[in-house]
Amino acid sequence: MPLYDALGGTLSSRSWGLQREVDQGMNDRVPDFVFLAHVVDVVSSMHVPFAFRSCSSLPWAMRPVLLPLWPVAFAFMLLQWFFSKTFTVSFYFLRGRLHQTWSVPRYGFQYFIPSAKKGINRQIELAILRADKMGVKVISLAALNKNEALNGGGTLFVNKHPNLRVRVVHGNTLTAAVILNEIPSSVREVFLTGATSKLGRAIALYLCRKRIRVLMLTLSTERFLKIQREAPPEFQQYIVQVTKYQAAQGCKVAGSY
Repeated sequence: MPLYDALGGTLSSRSWGLQREVDQGMNDRVPDFVFLAHVVDVVSSMHVPFAFRSCSSLPWAMRPVLLPLWPVAFAFMLLQWFFSKTFTVSFYFLRGRLHQTWSVPRYGFQYFIPSAKKGINRQIELAILRADKMGVKVISLAALNKNEALNGGGTLFVNKHPNLRVRVVHGNTLTAAVILNEIPSSVREVFLTGATSKLGRAIALYLCRKRIRVLMLTLSTERFLKIQREAPPEFQQYIVQVTKYQAAQGCKVAGSY
């Protein structure tokens, strides 16, 4: 630590200059991937690495030593609510790529306050625009940041900023990408159960654009038509409603999502 280096006479002559460069962002490396999370509650906020490393290095548990500090953490929550912006919580390198976890300065319960919805979306939007400006390749919305009722799973920001270079994703879109990557290129017909779910919808809309016939198992014609109309007119014919499992006979690929 710099303090002990200074006391022991081992402080490098470059330390202060390097510190200034770090503070000014001159040595920052642009992350390849950003995981945009939020604070869960007041107690969990005291488990972040820069607060108590002794707690953050262990599985979460309610520790008596933290109870006296609860009022302090609560005060920080109020300060974040009114003044804070998205901040970096942690980072790590995986296969030579820099991954960072950012946190929206909002706590879990605040996502259920109707009047807080606009402010939360503004924080998420600013984080996405910041990532886009930095040159981040992918930003993933985590936990309640991707709430369908909040911002349509992130579609609110993608539609508002159609020229974004950063890819805005969340767990469902990443899962859909993995599934689609596993489907052989020779397949021309797919049978889907749970096809009107968020994940099934994404898979169906992607496959129809590849001119792959998608048999969507659903009894709800209304939900089926809603998804079918989302596809471009020239590809809507590739999405077909079926109501019985027998329709899967002859399909090489069948999936439940």
